[in-house]
Formats: sequence, C-alpha cells, structure tokens
Amino acid sequence: MISVRVVALTLAVSAAVAIAAPRTASHSALSELPDTIPLVGHWRLDLARTHYGNGVDIRQRESFICDMSGPRLRCVIRSVRHDSRELVGKFAAVPDGPPAPVVGIPDMDSVRASRPNPSLLDATFSFHGTPVFAYRAYQSRDGRSLMIVSMDPVSRAVLTTVVVYERE
Repeated sequence: MISVRVVALTLAVSAAVAIAAPRTASHSALSELPDTIPLVGHWRLDLARTHYGNGVDIRQRESFICDMSGPRLRCVIRSVRHDSRELVGKFAAVPDGPPAPVVGIPDMDSVRASRPNPSLLDATFSFHGTPVFAYRAYQSRDGRSLMIVSMDPVSRAVLTTVVVYERE
C-alpha cells in the first residue's frame, strides 16, 4: 500500500517539475494550441529534472519519437540504461482503443493508451495480460517539456518516478 508520505512526495515532485518547466508562450497563444496527444513529438530525456523511484531501471540517456498515423499513436523509444544496455522499444496504439503489441521492452508485450482528458495520455503496459507498469503523460504549457508520472497499473495511484523530456 502506498503511504500518504509517498503520495505527497510524488505530488510535490510533479508540481515542482511543472513549475520548473519553461513558460514562454503567452496565455492567449496557449488557448489556441490544438488538442494533441502529449507524447507526439521528438523528445530527449532531461536527467537533471528527472526523479527515479525505487526499483526503476535508470537511464543514462533516452529519446523517443511519437507521431499519429491515422488513429494510431506510433512511438519508438531509444534508451541506454545505467548498465549501458541499449533498448529500442516500439508500439502503435489507438488511444481509447484495444491493447496494442509492444516490441523491444523487457517484460512488456502490450499497451493500452487512454485519454482521460484532451491534455493527458495514460498508458498501461501488460505482460501476458497482467498489468505491470503505467504512466500519465502531459506537456508543459508551452509544449517544450513532457512529464511522465508513474502510476500503479491497477489502482492508478501516483508513484514516485517522474521522468522529464525536452522537445527536440
């Protein structure tokens, strides 16, 4: 069970990340931004702004590219882990659709993407039908930063890992 302290720490880290995100766009320009899926874009890991919780496979560097191909969100993740292992993960999921195959990410074989609202994307990864990892993704107001907050894949409780990426 997740303690109140862990949840409070996670919320504090999430708020700090959001506050620290650069904000150069004006309020009127922000209201004119189209509703896009937060992962869409070319992203590079910002280690200085990332907080890893316990048991996370820490990255040395990571980048990913996501785009929309018709109704599918297609993503390719290129990662170098703390022990120098290189991984290339891929998926193409329809938001609010059925589970889609995941390739190249250990202990995950499918993902289900959902949009609780237009500015968020939730992703739940499973292995042989059992949920094993989940996150919520959202962009900074100016669209230059992407925050991914880990969640329990079943209860949806916020966990302690917050990964931050910068748009390339």
